Amino acid sequence: MRNILKASIPMVIGFLFHSTFNIVDAYYVGKISPEALAAVSVSFPIVFLIIALSIGVGTGTTSLVAMACGQKKLGKAARIAEHAILLSIIMSFLFTIIGLASIGPLFSLMGVEGEVEALGLEYLTIILTGSIIIFLTMVGSSIIRGEGEMKVPMIAICVSSVINIIIDPIFIFTFGWGVAGAAIATVISRSVGIIIFLAYLGSSRSWLNFDLHGFKFNIGYIKDIFKIGLPSSLSNVSMSLGMFILTVIVAGFGTEALAAFGIGFRLDSLALLPGMGISVAVITLVGQNVGAGHYERAKEMTYKAGLLATGLMTVIGSFLFFFPVFIIGIFNTDPLVIEYGSSFLSIIPFSYLFVGLSMSISGAFLGTGHPLPSFALTFLRAIVLNTLFAVVLSSVYGVSGIWYGIVLSSFMSFLLSVVWMHVFWKKYLRRG
Repeated sequence: MRNILKASIPMVIGFLFHSTFNIVDAYYVGKISPEALAAVSVSFPIVFLIIALSIGVGTGTTSLVAMACGQKKLGKAARIAEHAILLSIIMSFLFTIIGLASIGPLFSLMGVEGEVEALGLEYLTIILTGSIIIFLTMVGSSIIRGEGEMKVPMIAICVSSVINIIIDPIFIFTFGWGVAGAAIATVISRSVGIIIFLAYLGSSRSWLNFDLHGFKFNIGYIKDIFKIGLPSSLSNVSMSLGMFILTVIVAGFGTEALAAFGIGFRLDSLALLPGMGISVAVITLVGQNVGAGHYERAKEMTYKAGLLATGLMTVIGSFLFFFPVFIIGIFNTDPLVIEYGSSFLSIIPFSYLFVGLSMSISGAFLGTGHPLPSFALTFLRAIVLNTLFAVVLSSVYGVSGIWYGIVLSSFMSFLLSVVWMHVFWKKYLRRG
């Protein structure tokens, strides 16, 4: 448990500060108007898609670097890191081009129009243009975590978040840039993380020795990153697509419901941070132990980490559950927004009883270099079950039915992940 805490605490703190990007944006943009908040809310599935793709590359990188370090093959680890950086640059440029061309049609598909559409286009154009920053910060932190160093990524995220908190209101209100100011502040503050990562990787503290002058492209490393990272990316893309579908369903209940969903989802992301942080730590810990042949220890870490995540998320969820009206009111005072948002915070926390262990199991699959189970479970939950339950239950319980559907799909996914992981350890790892 000590190793889990040592690896996961910096991750949880880092993710906590990382969540402030969305929380701070929602807080200040919510002061402009419900339309501005709705615009940022409908933009979030696309922003999450950028993060999802970068996490995919980062996950493959962390897993491969961790296993190489566990095998004491530091030269190989450095070559993997170099190719991961190159891949992130290429993918960010492609996503920017495709994204800018797709914003309009996507908003039309979602039924977004008028002022919400105009503000959303303004916000997303800036975020998409700066997507290379998101990719590089994600991959940089993943390389360093693969070494087993968790504090540097935490420091980088914390510094970036504090800068964002400071400049966000200045750009939004003092300069009068509105939602565009929030986007610009996000891009600028995230750039600081890249500087910190470069400083660490170029120092003697890093295990890896980069040789950019003698760089030789090896398609094998790209394939290895994609082998693990692509299913991980698809898992996160599934989450993004699932959120897109939920956003369309919620939009049918009006602008206020959309604004409430935007606030609720950001608060939900905050509660999920312990699970996310522990899951990423599990990738490194399981990867290093599997690389060293310690399979039983890797299995034990997976379940202990899941229980720890569940406990921490339940504590945060309890706070959201008992004070929903007060919390939603911080972001927006519209009565209907508060009503819809309060119902979200009164229902969603029950899913935290199941999600923690599911996240840890997902991290274990990725850490062992077997990402397909993680993708299958995520796809089933985020797209199939969420959509099915949201459509059926919202027709009976209104917008609250969507929240009930999320909880139910989380429970079903939890049961499947536990069974799959049990079979996986027994059938595969014990053969190692």
